[in-house]
Amino acid sequence: MKRLWHWPIDPLARTVRLALGEKRCPIDLTLVLPWAQPEELTAMAPGARAPVMVDTGAEEKVSAIGTHAICEYLEEVIPSPRLLPFVAKERAEARRLWRYSEDSFAEVNATLLTERVNQWVRRAREPDSSTLRMGVHALKSKMTFLNGLAETRTYMAGRMLTLADLSIAAHLSAYDYFGDVPWDMTPDLKAWYSRIKSRPSFRPLLADKVEGTRPARHYADLDF
Repeated sequence: MKRLWHWPIDPLARTVRLALGEKRCPIDLTLVLPWAQPEELTAMAPGARAPVMVDTGAEEKVSAIGTHAICEYLEEVIPSPRLLPFVAKERAEARRLWRYSEDSFAEVNATLLTERVNQWVRRAREPDSSTLRMGVHALKSKMTFLNGLAETRTYMAGRMLTLADLSIAAHLSAYDYFGDVPWDMTPDLKAWYSRIKSRPSFRPLLADKVEGTRPARHYADLDF
């Protein structure tokens, strides 16, 4: 049995959930608030933070911490369907864009997403308008780059769905929960996201509800 510590709106945890869904792997979900990490996680390894997955069904208990450790582990123990291409060149491109997604969207997470969570979920304080503007600007710049990829490729890294697609879609879906994604400015990216959003693995994400807030009206709409 596999158990995942996660928070529903965390883009990194969403990436893992999508990978699990694509591989049709059952999972026990344990909610972890990102601002209140439990001691059971830090006891696993110094600095451990969600997402964390523990697999007790393997020959030896395995703890995988962070999206890369978890998703690479899943790719090894559940090789079909593949989420990293068989061809080395294509696999390198998928890993490049997967890393690009996490690194580049970190700026949006630290500004726009954090402000929305503080505003609507934690009810901690009024949002910082300058930080919100910074996050919106950062998001638009990433979307312009990704729209260029979507214009020329079936999937972000090439011909097949990969972890790069799942990571990018996971991040965009977290922002879209609050209605912050300007889809009209990137039609090719919107069409790509609509296809990813329609996959069975995405359904649990579209059903997410976070206490204290509601998703944007179009969030779960496949024809948005």
